[in-house]
Amino acid sequence: MEPKTFCSLAVRLTGTTVKGVGGSELSLLSQILLDDRREIDHSQMNELLLLVNKDRMGRPMFRFFFCDACRVSQLEQAVERYQKVAMLRYGNFVFAYRMLSRIFDEDQFLSELGSLCIEGDGSVAAYSARAEKLLEVENIPRNDTSLVGYLSATQIVAEAGRSKLLRVAAKSAGVGTSWEGFEDVIRELSKPEEHLAVVGMIRNYQSRYPGRTPEEFSTYVAEIAPEVEGRHARLQEVQGIASRNQDVYLTWDHMDVYFATSMRKTWEFSDLYDFISGLMNRPEIQELKVRYFDPTQSYTGNRVDKGLVESLMLKRAKCTVYSVQDTDTLGKDSELAATLAQGKPVIAYVPAKSESDRTAELLQENPQTVLERLRFVLNADDRFMANLSAEERTFVAEFRALPDFAHTTVFRSVQERHAVEHFHRQHGSEMERLCRLIAVSENRIYDSRANTLKRFHPLGIQVNLATGVANGVMVVRSVAECAALLRSILTDTMEFDVVEDSSMWYLRERISGSYFRVVTKNAKISNCFWNFYLRG
Repeated sequence: MEPKTFCSLAVRLTGTTVKGVGGSELSLLSQILLDDRREIDHSQMNELLLLVNKDRMGRPMFRFFFCDACRVSQLEQAVERYQKVAMLRYGNFVFAYRMLSRIFDEDQFLSELGSLCIEGDGSVAAYSARAEKLLEVENIPRNDTSLVGYLSATQIVAEAGRSKLLRVAAKSAGVGTSWEGFEDVIRELSKPEEHLAVVGMIRNYQSRYPGRTPEEFSTYVAEIAPEVEGRHARLQEVQGIASRNQDVYLTWDHMDVYFATSMRKTWEFSDLYDFISGLMNRPEIQELKVRYFDPTQSYTGNRVDKGLVESLMLKRAKCTVYSVQDTDTLGKDSELAATLAQGKPVIAYVPAKSESDRTAELLQENPQTVLERLRFVLNADDRFMANLSAEERTFVAEFRALPDFAHTTVFRSVQERHAVEHFHRQHGSEMERLCRLIAVSENRIYDSRANTLKRFHPLGIQVNLATGVANGVMVVRSVAECAALLRSILTDTMEFDVVEDSSMWYLRERISGSYFRVVTKNAKISNCFWNFYLRG
C-alpha cells in the first residue's frame, strides 16, 4: 500500500484532513506498508494513526471493524465497513470516530452502536417464533375495496338518498304531471343542497331522451333502484368489516410494515390491493409472518380518529412502503416524511411493467377504467398526443369525449356506463391499440416519477429529527425487488456500497440503487449543522 493511500484512509476514518505529515513520516509509512500481507494488530494500528497525526482508537473499535488482526491489503475494506456504520448510526465521520474511538469497554461499544440494519444473520427465527394472531382481519374482496374510501362512500350514500327522493316525488306527483310540476314537487321534498343535484340528473335525462315524460323517468328510476340500494347495503356491510379490521390492527402486538398511499378512484384501490397481495404472498415474505397495515382493509368514519390510527401505525411499524400512484397527496407525502423523520426506511414502489403485460391488463379492465387511464396520461404525459398518427388522434378524441367517470358509482352513471360499454363493443379492434398507447405512456410517466423521487424530489432525503442523520427513500420498480428489499430491512441484512463524488459521500443500497444515507463535504454546512444539532 502506498503511504498516500493510507493517508486517504485516515481521512475517511476520522473525517478530518491529514496535516503535518512530511517526508520522514511518509518514508516510515512506506517501510511499514510495503508488504500487503503484513498483519496489523490494535497497537500497530494506533502507531500508524499517530504517524499521520490522528487520535488512537480503543480496542473495541479496532476489533469490531478490523478484527483482532488485519492485513495491510484489508485496511481499506475495514475502513469502508466503518464508513457504512458511521453513516448509518451518526450521519458523519468526525463525530462517529470521536465517539467510538474513545470507548474502551466492549459492552458499552456495542450498546452505543445499537441495532444496525447490516448486522443481521438473515435468520427468520425472531419472526417464526411469534405466536399466532388471536384475531385476523377479514378480507374485503378486490372489487369492494373502494367502498372504504370517503369519496365513494359519500357518493353512494347520496345516490341512495336521491333515489328514494325521486321515487317519493313520482308517487306524490301522480300521473300526467309536467316536468315543471315534477320539479316543483322535488323542490318541496328536498333540501336546497340536494335540489340542484337532483334537478341536474333530470336535465341530463331530458337531454339524452328528448320527448320522454316524467312517468318514463320514474319508471327508469324504479328499475335501477334495486342496484342503487344493493350498492348502499354493500357499502354499509364493507364499512362494518373494515371498522372491525381496524380494531384488529390496533390490538396486534407486532406491526412491521405500513403501506402509505392515496386512493380516490376505484382502480387505485384495486391496484393497491393487487400490489399488497402480490408482495405479501411472496414466499420470502410469507415465512416471516409479517404483520402489516393495509389501508384497503381498514375504515375509520372520523377523519381525526383516522389520523390518530395511522400515526400510531407509522410509529409502530419498522418501515413504510410508499406506493407511487398517479398523484402525490399531502397525506401520503406526510407519511413518507414522518417515517424518514423517525430514521426508519421507506421503500417507494413505482410500477414498471412491460408494454405487452400492461396492455393485456388494461384490456381486462372495464371501459370506465380505460377511459380514466386515458385521461390521466393526457394530463400527465406531454408527449402522448405528439406521438399519435392522425387516425389515432381521431380515435382518442372520440373515446375521450365519452362521459367522465372520476368515480364509478351506480345511480349517477348507469346511462353513461352503458354508453361506454357500447363504444367498447363497437370499437373492440381499436381498443387494443389504445391500451397499448396508454401502456407506453404510463411507462414514460412512471420512469419520470421514479427518477424524480430517486434523484431530485425534495422529499427524497429527510433528516431524522432525533439524530440529524440524513435518511433517503429507496425506489424499486417491481414486486420482486420490493420483496427482496423488504426482507433485508426486516432481517437487518441490508447491503450497501460507499460512493464518493466531489460534493458528497453516499451510502447506496444495492437492491434499489438508491442513496440511503448521505454525508456532505461542505465544511461550513457540516460544521454549523452538527454544532447546532448535537448541542441542541
